[in-house]
Amino acid sequence: MEAIYVLGVKGGIGKTTFSLYFAKRLSLMGKNVMYIDHDYFSFGSLILGHNDLGLLEEIERNLPIFSRSLKNIDNLYVLKLFSNPLNINKNYSLLSNKIQQVLNSILKREVDYIILDSSVGILPDNDIVMALLEELEIEKEGVFLSDMLSVNSTIKYAKLWENNIKYKVLVINMVPPIPENLSEAIKIANEVYNNYNELFNAAIVVQFDEKMYNYNPIIAEYENEKLNSILLSILYRYNTLK
Repeated sequence: MEAIYVLGVKGGIGKTTFSLYFAKRLSLMGKNVMYIDHDYFSFGSLILGHNDLGLLEEIERNLPIFSRSLKNIDNLYVLKLFSNPLNINKNYSLLSNKIQQVLNSILKREVDYIILDSSVGILPDNDIVMALLEELEIEKEGVFLSDMLSVNSTIKYAKLWENNIKYKVLVINMVPPIPENLSEAIKIANEVYNNYNELFNAAIVVQFDEKMYNYNPIIAEYENEKLNSILLSILYRYNTLK
C-alpha cells in the first residue's frame, strides 16, 4: 500500500481535481484505490455523489465505522471525513480513540493506493489523518500544487514535510496558455528543480485546461498528458523536469 498526498498552501489551485484524476487513473490501471476527502467542504465527495455523513460525525453518533462515510463509487472507495458543511465548533479529536478500528477497516479492503485530497495548508504533526496514515507505515509521495505566485511559500511548506514524504513533486498549475506565461513558469520550475533538488524529485508545469477545471471522473472520459506524467513520475520515482 502507498499513499499519495495532494497538498497546497492555498485554495483553488486544483488539489481536488488532481486527487480525483489520480484516483481514477490508478483505478483504470487495475489498482484498488481509496480516495480520502480531507477537504473541509467535502467538494470531491460531492462531485462523486457522496452526500452521506463524514467519518467524524459517524464516530460522534456511535455508528459502525465506514457504515455511512465510505462509499464504493465507480470502482473507487470514497472516504468522506467531514460532514458538509464543516462545523468548526465540534471536537474532531474523537477520531484519535478510533484509529485502530479505522486502520483495520482500511486494511480489510486490501487497498493498493490511498489518495489524500487535503485541506489547505495541512501540517504533518497536528492532524489526525496524518497520525492515521503514519500508523499504516506505508510509502508516501507528495504532490505540492502551486501557482506562479505562490511558489516560494510552497517551497517553505514542502520543507515542513521533508521528513514525512520521501518523493515530492512540485507542480506549477493553472498556467495561462500564453507563450510568455508558459516560458516564465518553465523558468521558475527549472530554478526550483536546480536549487532544491534535495527537496523536490520532480518539477512540472501544467497549463490551464478548461476540461480539467470541470473534471468529473464519473461522467467524463478525460486524459491529461501532464497529469499522466506526474502520476508516472510518482509510480516509478522519476527525477525529472517537465
